[in-house]
Amino acid sequence: MKKVIYVFLWFCLYLQGCEQKVEYQYDDVNRIYFQYEVLNSLGNKVSLDSVVFSFGKLSDDVVADTAKIVVRVLGNTSEEPRTYRVKVLEKGNYLNGETDMVAGEDYVSLAEEQLFGPGRFQDTLRIVVFRKNLSKSLRNPESKTLMLTLVAGGDFQLGIEDGREMKLSVNDILFPPAWWTANEGELGFYHPKKWRKLIELDPIFAIEDAFVGTGVDMTKKSQILREWLNKNIIIDDETGMRIMMDGLVEITDLN
Repeated sequence: MKKVIYVFLWFCLYLQGCEQKVEYQYDDVNRIYFQYEVLNSLGNKVSLDSVVFSFGKLSDDVVADTAKIVVRVLGNTSEEPRTYRVKVLEKGNYLNGETDMVAGEDYVSLAEEQLFGPGRFQDTLRIVVFRKNLSKSLRNPESKTLMLTLVAGGDFQLGIEDGREMKLSVNDILFPPAWWTANEGELGFYHPKKWRKLIELDPIFAIEDAFVGTGVDMTKKSQILREWLNKNIIIDDETGMRIMMDGLVEITDLN
């Protein structure tokens, strides 16, 4: 008899948990929220509380670009554009983080009223960000933060609580790809300028998670990279030292 009671109580708790997860699924109100879950490469859902935008892969002459944040709707589509509201927070209420980006200096000031396109369940909030005040240091990596919140109003009420806030992190750092360490024997130590050169030689090197080329591709391109570094004086901006295949070296004579 006790086992039956325990099973019944567990089933009740399970139903309560489900009701919380589908908080707004069955009402007729149109609600908006930031994408707070994504599917990883294995097809599993992963929580998302921030969007990272990096200038790291972009050429040095790119001074501004657009960060994109996905917004979604619970409810119906519309044949006409609709409006929703978004604000910048000094500090997150649900998420950890404080805004240290300055409107007009680090990003284009964000209009509180935004358009959600017709016929869609998903749209994109676009934020123009500037590069000039971002650090390029790999030794002391830094990023700037913009905390955003959706606000009830326009044509939408608030949606799922987990999707009410989003943190935008912006940096100018080209962190090493996942495959670099495994190929360090051929590529030498990691430096952003070396990776950019590899991408210039072959776009297959632009993929961060896994190297999709062959061992022959890796060998040939690493040889070209070594020859390029031997023939050209490439400077590490932080130390003023010369970048070589196996490390940084002092410049004794530039002539």
